[in-house]
Amino acid sequence: MVRLWERALTSRGWRIDAVNPLNLLARRNGDPLFALLEARGTDPEGRAMLPFVLVRGAAAVVVPECVNRATGERKLLMVLQRRVGDGTMSLEFPAGMVENGADPLETARRELHEETGLPEDLLAGVELKPLWDKGLTSSPGLSDEVVHFYAATLTLDEAMFHALDGGAAGHEEEGEHIVTVLKTPAEAAAGQGSVLALLGLLLWQRTAKPQ
Repeated sequence: MVRLWERALTSRGWRIDAVNPLNLLARRNGDPLFALLEARGTDPEGRAMLPFVLVRGAAAVVVPECVNRATGERKLLMVLQRRVGDGTMSLEFPAGMVENGADPLETARRELHEETGLPEDLLAGVELKPLWDKGLTSSPGLSDEVVHFYAATLTLDEAMFHALDGGAAGHEEEGEHIVTVLKTPAEAAAGQGSVLALLGLLLWQRTAKPQ
């Protein structure tokens, strides 16, 4: 992930003279998660770069709209989980980090499966449509994180549709304790405390035609 960050900067005309890892954080399985770096070099205009960067890599967010095949009812599929950063129960869309330069689209599909419990075979034929033509930076003054946003429409039988409202999902061994919920766009907006979830909703509303 550090090499990906270095290549991104040098491809844009930066010169990196030295990189000193200050802290490397890993998942419970040992895979890299974040890297806090001290770096020296110059930007394309020849000015000294700011010395610290938090390397997170890319992430993917998917905004799924569920359609009840029997009734035509449409709602957004969201996830509730308690977040350690502020302690709140956060209402979000399925999302996750893109691992080591992988395809953000496939990451979105994986997270949609893992964070909602929807079967992989059901999701295999679902089209994920980009909500923006490129990834969007979340905090470029410190981090390299770029977030890719997608939309998906899932047509479900009535039993599966209703089972998603209050369902359990996530990987408990990774500290994920997720409850799936179905929300109208108005309910999704009213429950927001997450910038990424709100941005996903606004991008979806910009391109979708809610019923």
